[in-house]
Amino acid sequence: MAFGTVIELEEPQVAVEALPLPELLPRARLVEVSGRHACARTTTAVSCVIHAQARGELVAWVQPEDGSLFPPDLDAAGVDLDCFIAIQVPRSAGPFALVRAAEWLARSRAFGLTVIDLTDAVPPGSSVNWQGRLQGLLRQYDGRILLLTSNAQEDPSSGPLIGLRIEPRRGSLHADQFRVHTRILKDKVGLNTGLSPTQSVAPAGLRGTP
Repeated sequence: MAFGTVIELEEPQVAVEALPLPELLPRARLVEVSGRHACARTTTAVSCVIHAQARGELVAWVQPEDGSLFPPDLDAAGVDLDCFIAIQVPRSAGPFALVRAAEWLARSRAFGLTVIDLTDAVPPGSSVNWQGRLQGLLRQYDGRILLLTSNAQEDPSSGPLIGLRIEPRRGSLHADQFRVHTRILKDKVGLNTGLSPTQSVAPAGLRGTP
């Protein structure tokens, strides 16, 4: 489920071999994975989970109750479920409860990566307060946080403190595989990359889907 990027150096004519995005995820900055393509969002996030676990890090995924995570698909993709914690937050508690759960996880200093599923809704009102708290915890504990949102490309990011925003899109399904095409919509961390598509194996639930 990983995909690659091409990094451009200071001299535009010079390029290096493509690297997978998970290796380029900045620490201590909020990263938003947005867009209408749910499968592509999940594929991108899961690739980051796998990479974090390969570094020996624990990973947490915070989602509304009865969210879209399907453990057999995660296991088939290569996620070590013994080092993966899914937090289910009652939908009646609203999106702020998802953020508060992530704050507690960050304070524990136990998780190298936390994914927050805000695709149903981001917290209403000004984002500066809740994103500021998350940003402060990231800087204090040197972690990574992915925010999953359903914002379309033409929509603004979920807040001014987003350091990196990307939009992955799934291509057509062929022989149980699909390509994920990814665009950088916002880059305040200085990656200066061009993203290349990669081939991914479709989870069981998508196989046979036109």
